[in-house]
Amino acid sequence: MKQSRDRKGAVSELRIRHTSVLVLIFLSAGLCFAQGVRLPAELAPYQQVAVTARISGIVEKVLVDRGSAVKQGDLLVELSAPEMKAQLAEVEARAQAIEAQRAESAARLVAAESTLARLTAAAATPGAVAQNDIVQARQQVDALKAALAAIGSSAAAARSQAQVLERLQSYLAITAPFAGVITTRWIHPGALASPSSGPLLELEQVSRLRLILAVPESEIRSFPAGMRVAFTVPAHPSRTFTGVIARLSRSLDPKSRTMPVEADVMNPDGALAPGMYAEVALPAKK
Repeated sequence: MKQSRDRKGAVSELRIRHTSVLVLIFLSAGLCFAQGVRLPAELAPYQQVAVTARISGIVEKVLVDRGSAVKQGDLLVELSAPEMKAQLAEVEARAQAIEAQRAESAARLVAAESTLARLTAAAATPGAVAQNDIVQARQQVDALKAALAAIGSSAAAARSQAQVLERLQSYLAITAPFAGVITTRWIHPGALASPSSGPLLELEQVSRLRLILAVPESEIRSFPAGMRVAFTVPAHPSRTFTGVIARLSRSLDPKSRTMPVEADVMNPDGALAPGMYAEVALPAKK
């Protein structure tokens, strides 16, 4: 009898507790949520990238560290590649030499064309100029034109090669692709960095986060795109945060029968961080 009374008392206490936590929270958007029914969720960075070297080089400077806040375009790491500078200097010197050859050939072509014009004019007087001289002058003009075209092609190729090396050299300065926070640092000055050596830094955007929640199949219709949802995190138990449903995966996990749903969360004061566990209030069914 005593066990039966204890069991009934426990059930009554559970009902009282369940009823007491069903408190409605009214948001500015006019939506209401039942705080007693909550879904687990996790916060993730809106953008995340492992910063790697695009070309091989020696790490000269690392201007950031774990926790550093950076803006888009900020310099993160400086690499050095002396052999690339030597190659660029060699290509630029060759390009200048080719330009000098082109200028010389252009001048010779002008002189040859002038000679041909004089011979052609003199040929108007019978017997003044041998026809063979005119033919040779014309052939010389044609040969100089062909040589000038070839030199022009070589000059264009040298300029193109120099531009490629300059672009590769610009990759020695590694910059931030977006604003965020450096969360991990793997590299130090003196190390060899290359595209195959692994990431140098980890960069995450934390001013805007993704709230990823697993919505049960029966509740998917309760989370349409554009709806505002409320959630809490253990780090700030007295605060209620909000996000806007932005993306639905449109596919259910066959094991859990849930659909991953993402909400965009603005984090201007940095109170939230990627990796935090969150609980989302389930919309109250009206």
